Amino acid sequence: MIVINRAFAPVIQALGEQVLDLVAENVTELVMAHPPVSHPLFSAYRLSLLTEIRAYLARPSPSQIELVTAAENGAVLGFALCGLSPSGECGVYYTAVSKARRNQGIMSLMMRDIVSRYSVISLSCDVHQVSRYERYGFVPASVRKNHIVMVIGYPQEETPVLDEDQLKQQPPILQEQLAASRRSTKRAVDQANKAMKKLQKAGEGKAKQYLKQRLKQRAEDQQQRDLGQN
Repeated sequence: MIVINRAFAPVIQALGEQVLDLVAENVTELVMAHPPVSHPLFSAYRLSLLTEIRAYLARPSPSQIELVTAAENGAVLGFALCGLSPSGECGVYYTAVSKARRNQGIMSLMMRDIVSRYSVISLSCDVHQVSRYERYGFVPASVRKNHIVMVIGYPQEETPVLDEDQLKQQPPILQEQLAASRRSTKRAVDQANKAMKKLQKAGEGKAKQYLKQRLKQRAEDQQQRDLGQN
């Protein structure tokens, strides 16, 4: 039986390590730039992401960081990492489900738990994931780089967010970038970065066009409803 659990940071080490294992398994999906495993600097992207999420999980109390997990027989199958504003608005930062247990409703269990407890929620996702979050009541609101920002209610407040650029300057991450670069060639790194940036730029254009079409359709639907009431 899958059980939904909640914990506030700082979380216990055993739980945190299971979450970090899921993070390491899902780096490409979780990093906004979507670095492929074949990227010469993939190990640096992975370390940077792990460092960021580890910092959230270790944030001292009162942390305003909530971890929702789906577990079976003590094994964490999925997680959602959230930040909370002073008044209780929820920002969903990261979600992941074990690749071996996908398409079994695990993400739905976690999201429905979050939606049942918070009336104002925000997150961002790729265009192809929009329909998934619409099932839980989210609507497209804006664009964030190559992501669509999805909301329930009207988010107004800031949730606690770590400075990713500052995290990336930590010595272990810089050292891993250097080591990864030395394991490859400058040409290979440049080509991989160019390909990734091309895909990201295309994703940004796709997200902007998608939102424009959805907002237009929403306005037209509202106009039809208004006419029907008159």
